[in-house]
Amino acid sequence: MKQMDRRLLILMRLRAERPVRAEDLARECECSVRTIYRDVDALSQAGVPLAAMPGEGYRLVPGYHLPPIAFTAEEAVQLLLGSDLALALATPAQREAARAAAAKVEAVLPEGTRAEVERLRERIRVSGWTRHEPSRFLPVLQQAVLEDRALYLQYHSFGSGELTARQVEPYFLTYYADDWHLVGYCRLREAMRDFRASRIQDAEVLPEGFARQRDVEADAVAEDAGFREVRVWLDGSVLPWARETPAFGFEREERSEGGSVFVFQMRELRRLMPWVLSWGPSARVLSPADVAREVRRQAEALASRYAED
Repeated sequence: MKQMDRRLLILMRLRAERPVRAEDLARECECSVRTIYRDVDALSQAGVPLAAMPGEGYRLVPGYHLPPIAFTAEEAVQLLLGSDLALALATPAQREAARAAAAKVEAVLPEGTRAEVERLRERIRVSGWTRHEPSRFLPVLQQAVLEDRALYLQYHSFGSGELTARQVEPYFLTYYADDWHLVGYCRLREAMRDFRASRIQDAEVLPEGFARQRDVEADAVAEDAGFREVRVWLDGSVLPWARETPAFGFEREERSEGGSVFVFQMRELRRLMPWVLSWGPSARVLSPADVAREVRRQAEALASRYAED
């Protein structure tokens, strides 16, 4: 991070009402604590009234106000691209908030910067096409996450194909693999679970709250949560295309003779089968043996569909 960008970020963080530690600033700026000390000293010499709180960190002296922030064209474009993404991924209420935020960013741009932003946005854009609309239960999930309240879910499990009723303590929402995912403690399974929003058939916020346990998620990862390692060899001729769309659970690629080995961490092996079969003879499951046998069984069943009478 450039020196001026780093010092501006430090100023933004110091606007908070609570003190900010040098260690936290160093972590966010990806620099040493010593560099933060030098930056803080430079800001003080430039006339920014900073107070050092022993054992707590730094803060701006009460009553001091920073001048309005000016965005560069590149910064404004990134913010506006983010609002465009929100229009495709968010709830109706959040879409309105994204539009309002974008309008505020555009309103504070000087005329010359606004013209440059418009030019850049004509050439860098977010498609309005999405694979599907966000789950209609997304507002319910967000409410539960923000208020630390338990959820009642009816969930269509990919692994078993069953529709199960569950109570979940929601920890956070994250977007990946073309969908929102709710990560939380499932009281039915007594473990942390990842719930794909599009598979939720019903959701309701329960009156009861819950206390977040910081070690729950770490414990689930430490216990491996039922994941298995699957190794798939791919011929070098298909590697560029396989890298574009690796199957869910992809962890790393290891170079191998004639191609590469894709390593996956999987709980539900059904997720992997269509991807492996799609590469035909260019893919081969190396381990575990039972997964290789299942791929062979499915390949034989597929071939029998096209057998001549």
